[in-house]
Amino acid sequence: MVVLKRPPAFGALRLATPEDVLRLGVVCTAAFRYSEQFIWERPYHAHYPQDTILFFRREVTTLIKDPRMVVVVAVDSYEPDESSKTDASIPVDNGWTPPEKGQEVVVGIAVWQLEPGCKRIGHFQPSSKDYPDLPEYLHRDENPTRVKILHGVYEELEHEYFHHASAMERTAVHPAYWRRGHGSTLAKWGLDLTKMDHVNQVVLATSMGADLFKYMGFKPLTEREINGGEEDPTGYTIAVLEYFVEDGD
Repeated sequence: MVVLKRPPAFGALRLATPEDVLRLGVVCTAAFRYSEQFIWERPYHAHYPQDTILFFRREVTTLIKDPRMVVVVAVDSYEPDESSKTDASIPVDNGWTPPEKGQEVVVGIAVWQLEPGCKRIGHFQPSSKDYPDLPEYLHRDENPTRVKILHGVYEELEHEYFHHASAMERTAVHPAYWRRGHGSTLAKWGLDLTKMDHVNQVVLATSMGADLFKYMGFKPLTEREINGGEEDPTGYTIAVLEYFVEDGD
């Protein structure tokens, strides 16, 4: 019988729960607004901000439930003016009730997909099943042509590079809580786990994210230009990077 080592200590982090879903829709919208992918894929966000928030809530719900995934969050003291510190449109009536100033609130998220056959699969899901009832997502914030192109490229790259390693699926911190170490703390936890299990970690990243991952020790493998087709030829670059765990690392 294989005895698994305990995962790295969470410290100030913790596993995401169903009770975090409504808040995480706000956090992801506020944070990913600066991503090249967000800007390219969701050109109508300002007109339909509720759609964007709902998209992330539905996505986070799926990720938390998936036994292959590890979803970890960072917390901080709530700042009531946080929405003024992001370029994203965050309606006041978005479905999440904010706490009092200074109370603990989720401000960041990181998601990893465990490698195929990993003995830890199913070990990181919460016991609570109290997920919020979410309405249908109407896709009004998206450009459907770009979404179709993007999904095709991601599926191709994931099929080629994700079959042997764990994967950093995403990481994001609300801009109001940047420069406090939340992003690096989240990313480090995932690297500590991959080192502990002696499994490489891969990531798909835009240009801005790729620079961060290179700084953390990831090595670039390939790049892919994504364009919008005849509707809009402007696109962006997606990079595949891998963290190689050396013997004794």
